[in-house]
Amino acid sequence: MAIRVNFYVCLGLTIAVIGINAIAYIFAARADNSTDEKLGTVRTLPSLQTRARPPLQPTTLHLGMLETQFFEYAKDNNWAAIATIHRQEFTVHKLQPGGEALYALPDRTLVYVKGFIADIYFDSDRLVGLRLVADNRDRALTAPELLTLVRAWFPDDVLSVIYQITPSDPRQSIVETLIGTIPKAFERDLGQTSLPFCRAIVFPAPVPVNILSTCSHAKTSSIWRTTNWQPSRWQLFGGNSQLGRDSG
Repeated sequence: MAIRVNFYVCLGLTIAVIGINAIAYIFAARADNSTDEKLGTVRTLPSLQTRARPPLQPTTLHLGMLETQFFEYAKDNNWAAIATIHRQEFTVHKLQPGGEALYALPDRTLVYVKGFIADIYFDSDRLVGLRLVADNRDRALTAPELLTLVRAWFPDDVLSVIYQITPSDPRQSIVETLIGTIPKAFERDLGQTSLPFCRAIVFPAPVPVNILSTCSHAKTSSIWRTTNWQPSRWQLFGGNSQLGRDSG
């Protein structure tokens, strides 16, 4: 009888030990899974927002982009349509900018797209130039702000920029600007005032934005035809500050 009792006691203890070990194994497995999940979280790829470009930076522009691509940018940034004119294969869209914030490389200088009405010129559905006219309902851009905006808009292009300012204005506010070129069909749009034109060249980053410019009293017709000149290599690397066509 005693032997039978001892047998059942031993059997019960064995079952209890097996149960305890099983429970301990389950908890240990859960702890390992939790650790693996935490390690996996650390090793995941960074968010797509963590790029060299600041978060929420709007799409940039480039000369030659399709009209549909430009309007994707305009729609994303709440630009408003004012008017559209077609002449042969050329088109101009007059638009009110949406006031979006842009960052100009290499130092990510902040500039806001406002203070002007924009005429956007297309040749056979390809972007060739932008004419900006001061909007009296907002604070006009200054020359440094304009050139910073050009860099932020066109980070990969070498661009000639001509603009008019009132000489007596201590703030040097921009009256009118042409970025790129203007189709001959719309040539008379440019230079509605008799103010002198200034010219500057904006290079891609990492070349710093150069706020120096040359100003002249040249006629509008002779100014705009030279806005698409390409600088020579020695001018690109600072050989001479004089602006003009490459003679080589």
